[in-house]
Amino acid sequence: MALCVLLLIAIGAIRDTTPTAVSPADAPDRAFSAQRAFTQVERFAVAPHPVGTAEHARVRDYLIGELRRLGLRPEVHESVGVAPRGEQGEPVTAGRVFNIVAVIPGTAPTGRIFVTAHYDSVPEGPGANDDGAGTASAIETARALLADGTRLRNDVVFLITDAEETGLLGSEAFVRNHPLAQGRNVVLNNEARGSKGPVLMFRSTEPNASLISTFGSAAPMPVADSVYAELMKLLNNDTDFTAFQPGGMAVLDSAYANAGTLYHSVLDDPAHVDLAALQQMGDNTLALVRAFGGADLARLTTGNDLVYFNLPPGLLVRYPAWAVTPLGAVALLAALALIFLARRRGVVTLRRTLLGAALALIPIGLGVGAGVYFWDLLKMIRPELGGTATTTPYQPELLWLAVLMLAGTILVAWYALLRRRVGTAELALGMLAWVALIALGLGIVSPGASHLAAWPALGAALGGLAALRRPPRWRVLILAAGLVPGALILLPSAWNTLPTGLQYVGYAPMPLVILFGGLLLPLIETVWTRRRSPLIPLTALVVSIALIAAGLLVEPIDKEHPRRTSLAYGLDADTGKAFWLTSKAPDQWARRYGGADMTGQPPAELWGGGSKLLSPAKAAALPAPSLRVLADTTSQDERTLRVRIHSERGANMVGLRVDGDTATVRSLAVEGRSITADPAGFVFHAPGPGGAEASLTVGVTGDKIRLRVTDVSPNPSEMSALPGFIPPPDWLFLGDTKISVTKAYDI
Repeated sequence: MALCVLLLIAIGAIRDTTPTAVSPADAPDRAFSAQRAFTQVERFAVAPHPVGTAEHARVRDYLIGELRRLGLRPEVHESVGVAPRGEQGEPVTAGRVFNIVAVIPGTAPTGRIFVTAHYDSVPEGPGANDDGAGTASAIETARALLADGTRLRNDVVFLITDAEETGLLGSEAFVRNHPLAQGRNVVLNNEARGSKGPVLMFRSTEPNASLISTFGSAAPMPVADSVYAELMKLLNNDTDFTAFQPGGMAVLDSAYANAGTLYHSVLDDPAHVDLAALQQMGDNTLALVRAFGGADLARLTTGNDLVYFNLPPGLLVRYPAWAVTPLGAVALLAALALIFLARRRGVVTLRRTLLGAALALIPIGLGVGAGVYFWDLLKMIRPELGGTATTTPYQPELLWLAVLMLAGTILVAWYALLRRRVGTAELALGMLAWVALIALGLGIVSPGASHLAAWPALGAALGGLAALRRPPRWRVLILAAGLVPGALILLPSAWNTLPTGLQYVGYAPMPLVILFGGLLLPLIETVWTRRRSPLIPLTALVVSIALIAAGLLVEPIDKEHPRRTSLAYGLDADTGKAFWLTSKAPDQWARRYGGADMTGQPPAELWGGGSKLLSPAKAAALPAPSLRVLADTTSQDERTLRVRIHSERGANMVGLRVDGDTATVRSLAVEGRSITADPAGFVFHAPGPGGAEASLTVGVTGDKIRLRVTDVSPNPSEMSALPGFIPPPDWLFLGDTKISVTKAYDI
């Protein structure tokens, strides 16, 4: 019964953070309605609208019209943005952007509250979730505030940014040169990495005490965990947050991420928007705007950082980050005290306990190792699974259960082999010691993640100490009570991190389950069969395999559930040669275009990192991009050029690279923006009918300077016009597609 109750507690904690409520279209005017917001999504997120396309302009005009209909005076902030960071050895990404800005003035502003989302999409999908949901929630929030009729103290700015998908260009340009970016600002940024699930506030700027406290007290459903903020510091996972943070803005970054298979896919359409997630996003945004809108924003920059996580019913626990090291130390001391008292009572021996601690590393290590290769194993069995941006199947639940069961299999197999040789108490105390040590270590190097181990370790240690001092009939109840923190934190964290992708199950879900299972060993021992005990791990293994098999069998791969494939085409206008470029591990359809490993820069300037396969293609009748010299001056050993690049075929992007054998670049600018990193080249999005103007100063090393000019179309629909192109089957869709034409100019 105790084991079942702990499992039910974990399930309850998971369900507590899952949104279910949806307000109807006739909800009170001052309230947020997901139905009303969804109507907006249905109107503008109907087709892909990447930057530089006619559909992108249509969406912009529609959003401006909706804001005007509400009585606002939206401004189009036209500028040039440069990606705040790029990949080593790649050209700098820049582009012309059109941010949408609308303001509700405050009565006595101490700063501004920004409600932000981006309105561009990737070329392969309509972007109904990413970031149509965020954009629609901003419009519905503006409508609710205006319908309320009560003006807030602080200004409220609705900033719908451009070109987020191409490198955060809109937000970077806004922070750099828009006057509203100056001063005290709080940003509520809404994103999506899937199509449903809880809207998680997964990171904030620091110090964050005031931000998190306001979020926890004002948001009606404040789902957040500081462990994700720690992970974001390690992962290259950008939102507009990356541009807002250096600008001195205080930011809360939120997103939902379940059903990640739809992320950046053709199915990111209105039919796959979850209204419950949209409702939570809007309810939290509206409540936070009202809370921050009435606050003195000068006080937000004071205070410390907080550790925070959810507990039912709907609570956001938070405490100062400086407390995590003492808390970890207390947990470790409690664990050591339990070991000492158990040894004095004759329950364990010190030698066997130390052996149990050493042996506890085996299941933890096996869990990490098995988890790291879990996704690769699934792809070996069913290669079609690889076509997803987030390593998440369409029907992931059985495979998620398989992950948890596999972790349990590793633990019970380890326990079955060692329980008689070492002892249950010694193995449990050894595992507890590691949980406490992990808590202390995380408190030092990663405070925001320390609660994952600190509270479970402290609860289990205190429960063990209390159990040793009570009659045997009370011990199960007391031990179970001590394990409640683990059931509230470890198991929900394991389950809630599964939507990030099966590629990452070795980093959190499997080790967390094993750690919690290790703390459960004293309870497991009470129900462990005395006869034929090897059947327990064997049964667990069979169930794990059955869950994996069932998960793979039920996973649909058809035209209603397509997978991503990638293919690029490059034409060298100087030689007339063309090339296909595919991923290093192409699917069955893309394999026909695969050839030899690509080394160095592709001949047709198909910029993009990662391993690729290169093969010859038929040359298409595509006009080369043009370059016109507007100015050319020489001074001593320097030569300064001003040129205009134009795509004769109307491509979305143009680029320039200076051949290092002919010149050494000393400065480079495009459309007035200086390129400071890797000045040898750039790619410019949305150049417009007139193209893009570049200025460069080079050190002269010869009579001629060679400039390689490229234009790039990322639109999958254009691939069908290429010679030799065979459309993919209906269970595949084209993503990460590029068509480029390159020409060299000697000047």
